[in-house]
Amino acid sequence: MKHQIPTIKYSGLQGSFWMSFCIVFNYAAMYLLSKGFSNSQIGLIVALAGLISAGLQPVIAGLAENGGKISIRALIMTISIFMMICAGILLIPGLYFLCHALFYGILITFLQVLTPLVNAIGMEWINRGIPINFGLARGIGSVSYAAVSFLVGKIVADHSTNIIPVFIILIYFLVLIASCIFVFGRDRDGSAITEPVQEEYSDEQDGKMQASFLASYKKFFVLLIGASLVFVSHNMLNNFLFQIMQYHGGGSTEMGAASGIAAFLELPTMIGFTWLVSRISSGNLLKISSVFFTLKALLMLLAGNIGGIFVAQTAQMFGFALFTPASVYYTNSLIRPSDRVKGQAYMTATNTVGSVFGSFLGGVLLDVAGVPIMILAAFAAGVIGTVILFFTAEKTS
Repeated sequence: MKHQIPTIKYSGLQGSFWMSFCIVFNYAAMYLLSKGFSNSQIGLIVALAGLISAGLQPVIAGLAENGGKISIRALIMTISIFMMICAGILLIPGLYFLCHALFYGILITFLQVLTPLVNAIGMEWINRGIPINFGLARGIGSVSYAAVSFLVGKIVADHSTNIIPVFIILIYFLVLIASCIFVFGRDRDGSAITEPVQEEYSDEQDGKMQASFLASYKKFFVLLIGASLVFVSHNMLNNFLFQIMQYHGGGSTEMGAASGIAAFLELPTMIGFTWLVSRISSGNLLKISSVFFTLKALLMLLAGNIGGIFVAQTAQMFGFALFTPASVYYTNSLIRPSDRVKGQAYMTATNTVGSVFGSFLGGVLLDVAGVPIMILAAFAAGVIGTVILFFTAEKTS
């Protein structure tokens, strides 16, 4: 049982974080609509939050690198407290209209800033030899996401959207507790070990590390362009799944069923990922996942009915479910130890940018050209992204 404790602790952190992701991101439109915002205004708030977080992620990650003054764990705890304060402000009666936009936008921004930190803290302990099953912990995150989505949806329907900030406060309290207990062992002086020891480098190596991250990892940055295009495709299909279902004569029930199929099929892939990555390099797993992202778009394009959409959703098992942990392992394997947190941040930041452009482009194409053209554009983005990934993803140990 003792060797399972690290995975249990990390599962608690991943589970609570993805519960917060579900509430803050999935219920953003519902909450802001109830406060009088239009769909275009909501889209602008989400897009701006995504772009700001893309710029903030590498900066904040840099605070914890190279023996920085603040640890990853402390960053997670600090941001969790900040999120609780922002959600608390949303509960103030008679809050000014624009304040809802400002503080909910801040919640979306720092939610995405947390993502690479939660991934990086797990990988750092794995690097140190702590037996953490990353795939299982991430799978618990998916299950937690699905569970809280159902629970909050029912409660909001019975009450009002004013309950959403309350849930945000409660769940970030869970994130705070999970990060507090995420420690292993003690130093000689009895203090808790909270971060792996930084590796030593020679003066020559240290000088090389002063070069810009972009100059040091040019091929990695091209790969991120491919990854963001893949996520443009993914988000166009996911964010506008309801409109796709309507085009085929379905509605919210069918959309819920389709989302359920995708979420359910993520779990076995994520649970078995540690076994999978021990046999296939993370670089090759990225290539495989990009093919399934594109396959999903193609199957949706060819679907003649709702059943065809359900079939397309099964590609999620080796698309998003495989890409998420594979990208974390790939970045960890490719990037120098001193740059790993920043590398995880750039990976997440680029995916965030892909999400922003996917949402914006999908909405425009739906209004101008309709569902089939939007799906065709998603397929095209997936194809281009896949080609880039095949040329830039390297074989890793």
